Parts: sequence; C-alpha cells; structure tokens
Amino acid sequence: MVKVYVIAYEGCYAGSLANPQDLYMVANAHWRDLYQGREGEFEWQTLSQDGVPVTTASRLRIAVDSSFIDLEAGSIIVVPAMAYPGGREFNKKLESLRELIHWLVRQYDNNCIICSHCTGSFILAETGLLNGHSATTSWWLAEQFRQRYPDISLKADQLVVDGGRLLTGGANGAEMLAALIMVERYMGRVVASQCERTLLVDTNLTQQAPYLILPRQKQHSDSLMLEIQDYLERNLNDAFSLARLAARFHISSRTLMRRFKEAVGDTPNSYLQNLRIEAAKKLFEATSLSTEEVMLRIGYADASSFNRLFQRKTGLSPRAYRLKFGLAQRREIVHAV
Repeated sequence: MVKVYVIAYEGCYAGSLANPQDLYMVANAHWRDLYQGREGEFEWQTLSQDGVPVTTASRLRIAVDSSFIDLEAGSIIVVPAMAYPGGREFNKKLESLRELIHWLVRQYDNNCIICSHCTGSFILAETGLLNGHSATTSWWLAEQFRQRYPDISLKADQLVVDGGRLLTGGANGAEMLAALIMVERYMGRVVASQCERTLLVDTNLTQQAPYLILPRQKQHSDSLMLEIQDYLERNLNDAFSLARLAARFHISSRTLMRRFKEAVGDTPNSYLQNLRIEAAKKLFEATSLSTEEVMLRIGYADASSFNRLFQRKTGLSPRAYRLKFGLAQRREIVHAV
C-alpha cells in the first residue's frame, strides 16, 4: 500500500488538489484489473494544518481527513498550487504557510516524497530542500522564482523536473504528469500507460517553452533604459548595432551595455531577439504568412539563423509552432466541434 497525502490550505486550486487523487483512483482500478488480489494500491488522505475544511481559490469548500501528522517513510506528499495575488500578497501568503513549510522538512527527513507544481513550487522552495538542485515552476513566474531562490537551478522550459524525492512542475496539468511518474514508479509502465489513455494525459507535453511569453522586464527605475526598450520594440526590423543605439541616446556603448544589463537583466541584443521571437510567434498564430515573410518582417534575412533562434527560444521549429498554434489548427478544432 502506497500512502499519498494531499495538502489542503486556504486559497489553493481545487483542481491541483483533486486531480492527482482522481488519477490514483484510476490507477488502482487498472491495478486491480491486472493483478487481482495483489497488494500495492495507492491510498490517500487530505490534510490541512488544523484538520478543518478549507476554501479553495474557486470558493469550493473542501473537507479533510486529518491535521498534519508525522507520516510513514516513503509516503508521497502533494502540495497543490495557489492563486497568485501579486508579489506583495504572495509573499504574505508564503509567510502564513510557515507551519506547512516546517512540516514538509520533517517529512522529507523521514524519507517522504514531495510533489509540487506552479505556485506550489515556491512553497517547496521555501523549505530550502531544493537549494543546489534543479526545479521548475509555471513559466510566467520564472523571474520571481529566480530572484527569490538564487541557489536553485530553475529549468523554466521543463514541465516537470523529477529530482527523485522532490518533484516540481509547471502550470496546470503538471500535477497529473507528476502523479503519473509516481504511478509508473510504484505500479509499472503498463498501469501508467493505461492511466494516460483513460484520462487523455498528454505525456508528450514535457516542455513549457512553446507556451512561454518571453519577458519584457520593465520592472525597474532606469528611465533611459525604458526609453531604449520602447525604441527597440518600435523598430524590430532594424539591423542591430550597439554603437548606433548608444549614439542615438547619447551614451557610450560600454555604459549602455552595463546599465541595460543592470536594469533589464539581459543584453540589448538578446532583449531584441526576445521581442522579435514574440512578434514571430504572433504572426505564425494569426496569419498565413510564410516563414520567409515572417522572418523578413521582424528583421532577419538569414533563414538558418532565424530557425535556430526560434527553436532555441520556443523548443519548436517555426513549422511545428504554426502547426500547433496557428490558424489551421484552430479551424480544425472549430470544425470538429
């Protein structure tokens, strides 16, 4: 019997709390069909800090089985995501979860496994257990995560990072992939594969990169660098020259490079590349322009350079991106409906 404990707390997402339990229920059904009478099923409980019901972000009232207890070695703990209310309120929310954070450390020391995803990865990161290791979170929280936890190697392009006893995931759906990893670990590939088919879990979706919106990093107070960022956004298809850009704003190239990196966290050229790739993604999604036409519109003349950059930034080739997100794909979905 594999014990699973799902943590409920005020403001957590109902789906990320309930979805793993649904998957473990389906896994048990397939296990019984394959291995009648053989032990090894999952058993789960929902815990809250004081053992009383909690209200989720969508205002569902969730009953729980118990308050926090010391768990058996080898138990699986699921830390669901929470609604993100903005930086200051989010920090307050993390601070309010100190008892949960300390409890997680004690259970990990007792050889338990902890699975978290999206904003729940911040809760796990607060324990310090991820320091020196790799982790992921939802792509749109990547910059906040990096700044808050510099000792963790963030793999923001990955949907799930399996660290053995510490699993972190990206946004919605990652909790199902993490649960499938546990099913395969304890019940084998056959049962995991049956769960994938039964619940239509796309295990080919392993990266967040195709969905990532490359950041524009304007949360700083350097007014001149903000002007330069605005200028780059308005002139995407101009050939880039650091010297010309610096001269236009009456600043030396060296000072421009230093101040831009300090304010934005990136070089001007890399920042422009992000802007161009975002523009290309929108054109692939909303138009039928050829790759060559898109490339020229955003300032690239060399197809191989553009293709390599697009693949590196999104994890997909331009053609694969268009097939996944473009007009033809949306029309096919609408026609099917």
